[in-house]
Amino acid sequence: MARRPTLLSPSAYIRRSGFYKGLLGGSRGWLAVGGAFYGFRKLKTTFGRTEETAATEVLKPGQFVTIRAIAPPTRREKKVVARSTKAAAAAAERAAKDAKQAAKAAKRAK
Repeated sequence: MARRPTLLSPSAYIRRSGFYKGLLGGSRGWLAVGGAFYGFRKLKTTFGRTEETAATEVLKPGQFVTIRAIAPPTRREKKVVARSTKAAAAAAERAAKDAKQAAKAAKRAK
């Protein structure tokens, strides 16, 4: 999709007017409008989504790419995963205790 020229963009015009008429011209109204536009833009770049490049490849003639989205897990699936990780951690903890007790018993037997 082609980008619009920023000179013709209404938001660019308002930002420019806010800077020139407000900051340099002394108009408080334009200063507030310009500050709001610059502030919103800064917040958007700071907290907005960032693009993430997964892969870059050059395709030869006849090749194609298939892109699929993975469905996010449902609430039930998240609960199942949470339970299984808790159970695995508890089992590992029990195994470590049992191994420690077995080592103590072996040491006493000597």
